[in-house]
Amino acid sequence: MQSTNMRHIKQALWNQAFLGNTLVLCPMGPVVAVRRRKGQLLAMVRGWGRWYNVESVSIRWLGAGRQLLS
Repeated sequence: MQSTNMRHIKQALWNQAFLGNTLVLCPMGPVVAVRRRKGQLLAMVRGWGRWYNVESVSIRWLGAGRQLLS
């Protein structure tokens, strides 16, 4: 699913970080953070260390996520 909605993207990033059941991507690679600046959507790509202007990000559901070890 393509999205520009900050609430959806931030929830998907939280799920990606803590549950492992989503993947947030932009054309340059996996996204680790998003923000808006002057009306533009900016994404930080994993390993690149700076903000890039993107039109939207892709959110993919991966399924059940990580298994908890007891």
